[in-house]
Amino acid sequence: SVLLIETANALGGNHTWSFHETDVSPAALELLKPLISRSWSSTSVEFPRIKKTVEGAFHSIRSEDFNRVLKEKLEDKIMFGAEVVKMNDTTVTMANGKTIEASVVLDARGVEQTPMPGLNGFQKFIGYDVTLEEPHGLEAPIIMDATCPQLDGFRFYYLLPWDQTRVLVEETYYSDTPELNDERVSRSIRSYIERRDWKIKSIDREERGCLAIPLTSEAIKTSVSGEAVPIGVRAGFFHATTGFSLPDAVRFAEFLAKATDPKSTELTTQGARDGLAKYRRSWLSRQRFYRLLNRLLFQASEPSLRYVVFQKFYELSDDLIQRFYAGRTTWTDRLRILSG
Repeated sequence: SVLLIETANALGGNHTWSFHETDVSPAALELLKPLISRSWSSTSVEFPRIKKTVEGAFHSIRSEDFNRVLKEKLEDKIMFGAEVVKMNDTTVTMANGKTIEASVVLDARGVEQTPMPGLNGFQKFIGYDVTLEEPHGLEAPIIMDATCPQLDGFRFYYLLPWDQTRVLVEETYYSDTPELNDERVSRSIRSYIERRDWKIKSIDREERGCLAIPLTSEAIKTSVSGEAVPIGVRAGFFHATTGFSLPDAVRFAEFLAKATDPKSTELTTQGARDGLAKYRRSWLSRQRFYRLLNRLLFQASEPSLRYVVFQKFYELSDDLIQRFYAGRTTWTDRLRILSG
């Protein structure tokens, strides 16, 4: 049996997860379909030099749908409002003193602490879900609109149209620091909406985030014997450059499902740790190129010109772009990216 322990009263917090269909396996996509809030057949980007549509399905999951579907699926297998104060490889201890024993203990509590600049750059954002007075006219997401003044590193807007009048508008930065000026970002999002000739009827939700973008493998957390096994972004499992975390979470779930096949022996925390170590070695190897790109972006590029790196990247083929997001960049792709 499985027990999911959640500190809050709902799963998923206040987030939006997005992914390209080619980021996950066909089997994983079938599992994810009930969670998907909206899908589109393409995405687009806008830079000073190019505007481009990238063909290929793109999906987004809103936290309210994530919570609703998983509550229906898991029912009594979720413990809400439970604060965990301590855990090891066999036991979880709550703030109220209650303990739970398990053969496998996984720690998916998110980022443990904000890493220090030097080992990391930062992807940070604030976004508003807004309802507009009139239709916005968007047919697909704009995942990067960098036709704006470049401040605090690479700055762009990210747009997800939920229906004809509702749209998520996020202002995102690839920055050297994790801090955000809430008041300034709020003003600039409103100004951006005005520049698109949209009028806000209501602001329905705000979300924010700051993810450390690793420059080296030192930023990736290791699993220590005797402790619970860290997974997800707590362990550093996300695309090193894009920051997308859902595909890696799905890949680990697929790994764990295979490891707990009924025909196999009972899985333990140490068994999960050993298996994850093999997964981690392969994953670190695949991500090495993206960490190199991060170093070039944060250490070898003038902050105000970082957008040029992404602009050049999006001039490449749709197939290469999809492989990049999926973490399956070939050696030929790498040469094209670096020479571009």
